[in-house]
Amino acid sequence: MLTLVLLLAPATAAVLTLPREVGAAGSKSQYGGVESGQTAADDTRASLASLWSYSTVTEDRYDHTLHGDQHELMPYFQDHTNASNITAQLGSTAYLNCRVNRLRDKTVSWMRRDGDQIKLLTWGLHTYSNDARYSLNFEHPNNWKLQIKYTQRRDQGSYECQVSTHPPKVLSVNLNIVAPVVDIIDDRGSSVSEKFYKTGSTIELKCTISQMPQAQTFILWRHGDHMLNYDTSRGGISVKTDMSSSVIVSTLFIANATPKDSGNYTCSLGDVATGSVLVHVLNGEHPQAMHGSSRKDLCSLTLVLLLSSLTTLINLLR
Repeated sequence: MLTLVLLLAPATAAVLTLPREVGAAGSKSQYGGVESGQTAADDTRASLASLWSYSTVTEDRYDHTLHGDQHELMPYFQDHTNASNITAQLGSTAYLNCRVNRLRDKTVSWMRRDGDQIKLLTWGLHTYSNDARYSLNFEHPNNWKLQIKYTQRRDQGSYECQVSTHPPKVLSVNLNIVAPVVDIIDDRGSSVSEKFYKTGSTIELKCTISQMPQAQTFILWRHGDHMLNYDTSRGGISVKTDMSSSVIVSTLFIANATPKDSGNYTCSLGDVATGSVLVHVLNGEHPQAMHGSSRKDLCSLTLVLLLSSLTTLINLLR
């Protein structure tokens, strides 16, 4: 691990953490690499000399100091906005674009800024992050795209795409990580943790999923550890999914309910978010009456049923 100091501005400093390169040495490519006989780390340390006097001067301000042919030869970002915001779903793959025109012999790098710490993630086509989820995914002809797999909440923050001009040209990208909200609701749209049904009735469980920046239609239903989406052994099971721009609604139907259908049901979006409800299938009670009961009434009903079962058991043992 090599730690270096970057002069960000007068009286301002930041620490650049440079891990050992992930990968082997190779020959130089048109996109930046290493000369034959050199390691990628050697090439990077030499090339980073242009960054040691790093300035916070913006791209536009620097360009105004250039004239004529010198200006025309300089690399520039195709996306002119100096800062952009990217939103990715928790657990998905995030892509941060950096399109550079007229790169020529310059090199593109990605860095992660965390307060006064600056971590080098990629240099040219080489990855320097110790986190294997980070990699450079070059997209022809000019997109030096940073790829982050299996995004986590800690990935949220500020990233910088830099071109090794003097001073460096910088494109800032802010990554936001959001987690979908999964909820199982009743007929009134309120969250519910328990539902009661009569034997022979149809179980109907409605699951809503919101705050999804990326469209995803596959919702998984389980009864305990048993997946229901493709169940063919029981019969009478179906799933209906409705999508809108803001929410996904998945409804599970189980016909001819029996006490065996009692238990915990979960609605999940992969491993990202899960909602659950406890289902009771009972004999001799109208399900609508039970749905409208207060929690106190439901507790009383449960106690009565337990006492009734206990009385029946005592009579059998006599």
